Amino acid sequence: MSEDLIFSRRRLVASGLAAAASLKLRAAQGVGFTERAMVCRLVPEQEVGPYYVPGEILRSDITEGKRGVPLQLRVLVLDARTCKPLPNAAVDLWHCDALGLYSGFTQQNPMGPGGPPPGFDPQHPRNHPGPPEEMGPPPVNHPTDQLTFLRGIQLTDEGGKVDFHTVFPGFYMGRTNHIHFKVRMDGQAARSYEAGHTSHVGQIFFPEKLAAKLMEQEPYRLHRIHRTTQAEDQVFGDQQGDLSIVRVDQLHPQDLAAGLSAELVAAVDPAATPAAARRRRGPGDQTPY
Repeated sequence: MSEDLIFSRRRLVASGLAAAASLKLRAAQGVGFTERAMVCRLVPEQEVGPYYVPGEILRSDITEGKRGVPLQLRVLVLDARTCKPLPNAAVDLWHCDALGLYSGFTQQNPMGPGGPPPGFDPQHPRNHPGPPEEMGPPPVNHPTDQLTFLRGIQLTDEGGKVDFHTVFPGFYMGRTNHIHFKVRMDGQAARSYEAGHTSHVGQIFFPEKLAAKLMEQEPYRLHRIHRTTQAEDQVFGDQQGDLSIVRVDQLHPQDLAAGLSAELVAAVDPAATPAAARRRRGPGDQTPY
């Protein structure tokens, strides 16, 4: 397995996370996570984006036949106050398909009409005139359809974990490959998850070289627009996306397209209702959410 596809111990030390106490590591190891997992440090908040839809179905398999590289995603939710697994928390998860479309919003085009022009560089000074200013929350968006692909909710078990079966997400203009999720507490579970409060809003990212390589596979390579890298993604850059990169393994070492397993540790304060995340932009910048 390439070091590009997993967190090496060297990167763990460099990020300052190697100082985590052995108690913190055992909390993740006890439910099957490796010692390289990022644990117990309160995870940074990230913006919810405009494509969240409430009332999604309680389920683990969210693919609904969507094409893409299979992804087995495990999320371990820890109580940041005690560093113990947090049971019965709702993990609400959603992401775009291989061509950048979200269910519920398939009549909208998050890549922009025709995509960016050839050679578009979002980091060029002409695209960021003047000093940066703080952006407000994403605009209110209204669903255009009743589709539900690549969306679902699960409750954490006694070990604080959930497992989702999905496909590796694509991208769209201004955003690199990512998955959105919320951690919600004290609600009621039936077909969906109602009431309660949101303790965390996050986004899941992937090792950059792995994501770029996957976009050369079918059906992702049919998406003929510039792929936004992590360096070009303002959410990743402004909202500590480097602390939300999952550890990834190939299911079959010789066949990347056969599927991946990924794991993320999210340490949250279950009693908190954090303020919405913000990012900064230059005047006139139209980078999408």
